[in-house]
Amino acid sequence: MRNPFSGRRAVLPLALLFALLASTLTPVAPLAQNNRVSGRLTVQTWAVDQGTTAALVEDHRAPLITVRIVFPAGKWSPWMRRVHGEEAFEIQNYDTAGSLRARADRLSAGLYLGVANRQSVLHATCLKEDLPSVLHLARDILSNRDFDRRELARRQKARQIEWEASEKEPSFRGVQAAVLGLFPPDDPRRRGYEKPESLETNPERLAEARDALLRLPGRVIAFAGDLTRAEAEGILAGLLQRVTNEPPADLQPKFGSVTPPERRPKEMTVRIPRLTQVYFAYGRDSVTYSDPDYSAFMVADHVLGGHFYSRLYVALRHEGGETYGAGTRSFGDVVAGPYGLGTFTRAPNAEVAEKKLREVLRVLHEKGITEDERAAAVGYLKGRIAFSRQSPEQVLDRYLHETSLGLPAGFLDEAVERAARLPLEEINKFISRYYDPSLFSMVRVAPD
Repeated sequence: MRNPFSGRRAVLPLALLFALLASTLTPVAPLAQNNRVSGRLTVQTWAVDQGTTAALVEDHRAPLITVRIVFPAGKWSPWMRRVHGEEAFEIQNYDTAGSLRARADRLSAGLYLGVANRQSVLHATCLKEDLPSVLHLARDILSNRDFDRRELARRQKARQIEWEASEKEPSFRGVQAAVLGLFPPDDPRRRGYEKPESLETNPERLAEARDALLRLPGRVIAFAGDLTRAEAEGILAGLLQRVTNEPPADLQPKFGSVTPPERRPKEMTVRIPRLTQVYFAYGRDSVTYSDPDYSAFMVADHVLGGHFYSRLYVALRHEGGETYGAGTRSFGDVVAGPYGLGTFTRAPNAEVAEKKLREVLRVLHEKGITEDERAAAVGYLKGRIAFSRQSPEQVLDRYLHETSLGLPAGFLDEAVERAARLPLEEINKFISRYYDPSLFSMVRVAPD
């Protein structure tokens, strides 16, 4: 059997259902000078102008600098969708002659532009000695109006091809069925799982949309690495155009209510020809960061499917050899996203694997976890914090992620500390409420 699992947690590709990408940005109010400590590295922030915040993590151990220029709208924004802001932002470094990308290649700058769910970001990493040239290039990209029409045509064609390919991909089809079952029509969380709209290919209209995005308040210019506050302040002037636009009324995403369990299908089977395996995702809506139960959820989720000897892994791989991998996945944040248990097996063994998958959830719901499991999960969660603070880029990105969601800096680490203080009884009370199998739906992707 093909093993599509990788990384720390072996998770069914179907569990990409739970991948609403995570680190996204909402407008950030200008800040007075302050320091935010994350481990031994400190995030300094200050106001650049009325609509722009600067952030800096100093670390002089190596002559490297990471740059993030963040704009407060992404794929989930109705305004971005209306003006085709996604393609407008991502086409900027494709000029007709290809000179902008050639300059980035000569600098080895690692420069790229991406649009996430709530934000649009120019990323760059370079040697300190190349920073002036990289920022000059960034300014030229953000003011480029000579968009390559050939690249626009290629992207239009690629979008069509990718959609047709995704309809034959079991991971995508399972994700699609589950997401459409959880979220109502027009909910931004469904984007990516419905047939995509045509791209805007008119360079003039794209340039207009890009310019409007770049001038919205709520921008962040962030640096991490071998740079001082004085040096950062000296290079910020003129990097971006002045904020001149009021946020449009439809800038922020509007989320519908999650479909209640009694209105969701309890079982869904998606058929694809010539499959030799069956893929499972057994899921429901996730626990949000702001939910009082989030810390208990972190512990329970780790015990259930968060490591190589989790309950799912033991039941489905170690004891019976039903699969190469099994696990859980959650990608909700301050809004609910999908969450679930996932695995896969050879087609003739599907009934056995599904029975075991359901049984693991039933036992967890009825009996909860043990004190030894609680202590081991807390140890893992607390130990993992240090690994997320090793580089200035990690510390900066953690700060940007929390700020993007309207959370105070350090919120996610504090959630771990709260989890460590929870007694076993409280965690098991949460498990009895949340992990009720009647609240879960089973999605299968099976041979036709």
